[in-house]
Amino acid sequence: MAIITRIIERKESRTSKTGKPTVIKWQNADMIRSQSINACVNEIYESSKSMGFLKVNLIGASSSGKSTLAGVLAHQLHVLDQTFEVHFFEDKDLIDFTATIQKLSKSNQILVFDDLSGLVSKFGKTALDRLKAEITTVRHIGGTNEDRKIIMILNFHAQKVLDKFIRISNFTFYTDCQKEEIGYLEELLGKNQKSKITQFARLRAQSRMYHKFSFPLGSRGDYFTYKDGEPFRVLLYNNGISTRFVVSPQISWILGDKLCQVCKPTEKTEETKMNLEHFVNDFSKKFGKGICKRAIELKLLRQGINTQPKRVQQAEKYIEQYFDAKHINLEELADKYGLKEQNTHLLPCKQPDFNEVMSN
Repeated sequence: MAIITRIIERKESRTSKTGKPTVIKWQNADMIRSQSINACVNEIYESSKSMGFLKVNLIGASSSGKSTLAGVLAHQLHVLDQTFEVHFFEDKDLIDFTATIQKLSKSNQILVFDDLSGLVSKFGKTALDRLKAEITTVRHIGGTNEDRKIIMILNFHAQKVLDKFIRISNFTFYTDCQKEEIGYLEELLGKNQKSKITQFARLRAQSRMYHKFSFPLGSRGDYFTYKDGEPFRVLLYNNGISTRFVVSPQISWILGDKLCQVCKPTEKTEETKMNLEHFVNDFSKKFGKGICKRAIELKLLRQGINTQPKRVQQAEKYIEQYFDAKHINLEELADKYGLKEQNTHLLPCKQPDFNEVMSN
């Protein structure tokens, strides 16, 4: 029998050979590698591949950075997988959850719900019970969405009165911890995490009073110090297996002077109107109006906005119903209609001329 040898590469250690945590750079900022928010994003994304529906809870006091963190997670997740759309909602959108979901496309979804702390007091326990029934079938609403992946990001204050159904999650981030909340976090994370929870409360107190927080580097008394919010803020993170400290920046720092049309679109201004006029003229001249329109339709569709003619949408529903009733292979169907995957690069002569825009 032939012997097959496989070489499994070990991941690079997150600590140096001296035993100290490894310090790396993200853009121009130093950080401890094991505390990167991107490692958490990767864990959430990998879990979504097998689970389909995930809940991520962000727990902390008001103004502790929950909404900021939600934006960072949503952005980094859809950058990893551009099949995900990003939508931001309020607590009222959870109450008629079926209607909320049905307004969305059949693409993978990242749904961010802001501040659910007053959910029951605002809408009553009956509304919460209905939500429990609806949320378990979120992937199947509409009959043909079994393969759609949903990542829900919920944020609220740390409080026992919130229904256990809302509090249970696959991943949890804590953005703050007051002294009186240490016991509550122990109940959630386990008594064995008491020292880490106490340290987190101390780190957050340092951040508030001194605008910095520090972690020991090895056993020789060396420390690595972050300036709070420049750009990182400390968080406590639990993935269901372990609890650790992570740091996260603001989405504006990640993007810099760039924009993200998926989770942070450009606001309409006089400048955008001028840019739009130049874009339309240059775009149409280089590609032709027909191709331009198809490209914009495709871009909108990837963001969950379906601008296809009604007959095209009806034809798609026909395909879906046929798939539900009969066995048919989508690749064979595409081949039958002469449709093949295409890859290309933007030629030098087709590149946008940003210098002309700036001069105008």
